[in-house]
This record gives sequence, C-alpha cells and structure tokens, in this order.
Amino acid sequence: MSVSASYDFDSREHYRASRAATRFTAARWISWIAVLFGVGMVAWIMIRGWNEPDPLPTIVAALPYALLALVWATITPFMQHRAAHKLPARDPSVRGTQDRRVDEAGYHSRGNGVQLDIPWHAMVRGVEHAEFFLFFYNKQCAYYLPKRTLAPEEIAEVRRLMHAGLGPKARLVGG
Repeated sequence: MSVSASYDFDSREHYRASRAATRFTAARWISWIAVLFGVGMVAWIMIRGWNEPDPLPTIVAALPYALLALVWATITPFMQHRAAHKLPARDPSVRGTQDRRVDEAGYHSRGNGVQLDIPWHAMVRGVEHAEFFLFFYNKQCAYYLPKRTLAPEEIAEVRRLMHAGLGPKARLVGG
C-alpha cells in the first residue's frame, strides 16, 4: 500500500520542519556549546573582577563573550527562517502543489515538474516528529512529509512502511 499527500508549500511549515530535522543531527549541539562557552566566560570574568573598584574593565572584557553567546543562540534559527522564506524564489520546484508518496519502495516527491525518488536502502534514517515524518538522505538533511496532510490511518501506514523499509534506522514515536 502507498500513502499519498498533496499540499502547497508554506515557508513557516518548512521552517518548522528544518528546525525539527536539526534536532536529530549533530549540528544541534554546536549552538548550545558556543552559548555555554560564552556564558561560562562571562561568569568567569565577572567572578574574577568582582572586587575591582572600577567595574568597567570587567564589563568590557566580558562583553565579547556575551555577544558570542547571543549570536550563537540566534544564528541557526535566523538562518533557517531566512532560508525557508527565500526558498520559493531560489527553488522553483516548491512553487505550486507538492505531491508526496511513501510506499514499499521508499519516499517519492513531485512538484512543479521535478521528480525525486529515494529508495529505503539509500536513506540514512527516518524519524517521526510530532508534526512531520522526516526522511534523511544524509546525516544532516531530510525531506519531510507533514502529518497535517494525512488521516490517522495513513499516519499508521507511514509508520509501518518506514519500519518495514528502514528497520532499525526508523525512529518512530507512535504505534
């Protein structure tokens, strides 16, 4: 059996799918490590200069690390939002109706004359998220199928197909 869905591209939904995919990659730690480093350095500088009569040099020394933490806390979400917003202008295949299908062979995508077929054996893994099914074609990037376009029985069938096609490479949250 196969499960098909059709929908129009939505940049907000694409942004949420990008954020969801990032949560399942090693890249999710980069921003957090940089933020923790920046906050740790600010704390260390402030503690070291706590008893200084003039706090200005301590604040000036801590400022670059505070800015580093702020930039790294916001750069990934900002860049993903920007990329999702500009995608229709950069990639004509997302304009118009998007058709997605999952079957025994794998994941299939059609949109604006572009066709893509990824067999199960070529996928790195598949992940079920609260809003999406994510089909990773490499360790960092995934195609998505929004659950909002599927009936409950279709969601169960996609789970079954992912489990049958990917085996232990499928990470499913439902049934």
